[in-house]
Amino acid sequence: MHKTASTRRALRSIRSSFTIDWPRLTCSPSRRYSTQKQHHETVDANNLKQPFYSILRWLHNEHLPVRIPERHFHFRIHKLCAIIAKSVDQSCDDITLFRTIAEESSSHRIFEATFRDGQIVIARLPYPYTVPQNYGVASEVATMEFLRLHGIPIPKVFDWSSSSSNSVGSEYIIMEKLPGKRLSSTWYNMTARKRWYLMEKIVRLEQTFFDIQFPVSGSIFYKNSLEPGVRSVDLPQTITDGAKFCIGPSTDYLWWFQNRHELSVSHGPWDTSEDVLKAVGERELQWLQKFGQPSRPAGANRLPEGLSQGCPYLVPKKTEDNAPTIRHPDLSPYNIFVSESGDITGVIDWRHTAILPIFLQAKVPKHFQYYEDKDSRDLKSPSLPPNFDTLCDGEKEDEMEIHRRRQVHCYYVAYTIRHRKSYFYAAAQFSLFHLLKTILYDVACKPWEGDNTSLQAELIHAIQNWSALVPGNKKPPVQYSAEETKECLERSAKLTEINEQLRRIPRDHRIATQPRFFVDKKGILVRH
Repeated sequence: MHKTASTRRALRSIRSSFTIDWPRLTCSPSRRYSTQKQHHETVDANNLKQPFYSILRWLHNEHLPVRIPERHFHFRIHKLCAIIAKSVDQSCDDITLFRTIAEESSSHRIFEATFRDGQIVIARLPYPYTVPQNYGVASEVATMEFLRLHGIPIPKVFDWSSSSSNSVGSEYIIMEKLPGKRLSSTWYNMTARKRWYLMEKIVRLEQTFFDIQFPVSGSIFYKNSLEPGVRSVDLPQTITDGAKFCIGPSTDYLWWFQNRHELSVSHGPWDTSEDVLKAVGERELQWLQKFGQPSRPAGANRLPEGLSQGCPYLVPKKTEDNAPTIRHPDLSPYNIFVSESGDITGVIDWRHTAILPIFLQAKVPKHFQYYEDKDSRDLKSPSLPPNFDTLCDGEKEDEMEIHRRRQVHCYYVAYTIRHRKSYFYAAAQFSLFHLLKTILYDVACKPWEGDNTSLQAELIHAIQNWSALVPGNKKPPVQYSAEETKECLERSAKLTEINEQLRRIPRDHRIATQPRFFVDKKGILVRH
């Protein structure tokens, strides 16, 4: 397998403009990006002659033999260029610039190819450790196309492969480059009024997601992308050509990391809300039994059992509150593109997108939420402290950042109430009881990641508020003694205090956490 003459000419023409030393990206046709031997090879990030493809450096445990290879893989760059060109009916000779994009994500590498006519195409390749393999890319491209057909601004996919057994040697997605710039580039410096207007546009955009009806929970796939025998539910044919789409297994990250794909539990699709919650409890119980260690907290298996047994009582009674709904897995300024006039030009990064019952989806997106104080939880209009004018410049900056976060939280809820009343009521007006239900779902994996306190504390809170959560005289399916309750809640309070101290460290010591900062491979702090 040799490069064609046209490919060689194209590579020569773009080598000088490629941002990573070209020899480190040129790979032998016989090399694959993911082998057991390669996973354990030693890679020195300080030796720029080695094929260390990650732009960024690890700040923790970088010396471990498997740390750097997690974001280091080989692929056939000349084949990738050929596929990019073919996907847009152009030639490799027409590529004038091929570079890696600085906005590197934690799960994939991003490259940008520029053609003579000015067209710019994006290529995204997942790292070898990114999960789920195969399903991740297959579901993401189907989700993007399905939502594009519903009028949501999303990059058009030109070509894709969900298998590494191709000429490139890697899974990939080839897509158009969105116009505009990332909202994160101006989000932290814009005026409150501009942020208010943009938040309304974001809420209206989400309304489009929530208006789409689905028959079951899971993730979207093309029908022909799933292997025979994999359960799926066809989407009904609509004006959006829904006949070629189906809902298959969930590609939510929590269903695949730490060997969870090996468990004999339903990964979806799920017909009911109760099926979803039961599957989560069964998943974590099986994981504990198969991969858990003796050092885990005594009685830890009661936590997923409690969630499984309690799920019938946590499911809302109203049909509309159980409607399967799609939502972006990480809606944040980093994944939203805007024009100079402030219009949303597109939303990127749809990996791990899942369809879930609306009562589990109806919450303030993580980036926009702020539950750190009672006023924010009570949705009181934020204001600066009375002594703001007497503070030093550093303290004023800190208070302004807290004020901004409170504002964003309130903006989101206010516009949700105005434009998406059904969503608001599905969230039980963002009450304690709704938060209990969503937190129970969200923290279900934490016991096995070093935090068994959160789920246990939320189960106890649910038991303490059982009569409000579950009208009637039904008893909680799991009980904790007074001693267990006291010990857990004290432990939870200490954990909350420690977390608050950790949150204060960046503020007290002037450590920037937003916008995103990273250390590059030369040890230089760079801003994303």
